[in-house]
Amino acid sequence: MPVAVAMVLILGVMVFAIALIGLVWAIVFLLPFYAYVGIAVYLVWRSNRRKAELEATIVREVERQRLFNEQEMGAWRSSLEDEGQKPPAEDVQRRFDTPRDQPKR
Repeated sequence: MPVAVAMVLILGVMVFAIALIGLVWAIVFLLPFYAYVGIAVYLVWRSNRRKAELEATIVREVERQRLFNEQEMGAWRSSLEDEGQKPPAEDVQRRFDTPRDQPKR
């Protein structure tokens, strides 16, 4: 019977040692691997998020620029329409040449 108890104890210590070696192996080799994978996943996620933010910023800037261009085009059209309604330059020059206060007859 003491031999059986000794065999069970030896077998238990061997199982415990194998489990402990497996745990140490996992900590030494697998933990850094999982850390690298986790860091890579985080960096890819952050890159995608920044790309999405950049695309949203570009869309907003394009819309702002389009509105600005429409306002600018409206101003140009209004200016051209106003120029079409103005008298010719000769009439304007003639008005400047005549005195303002003409004597009454």
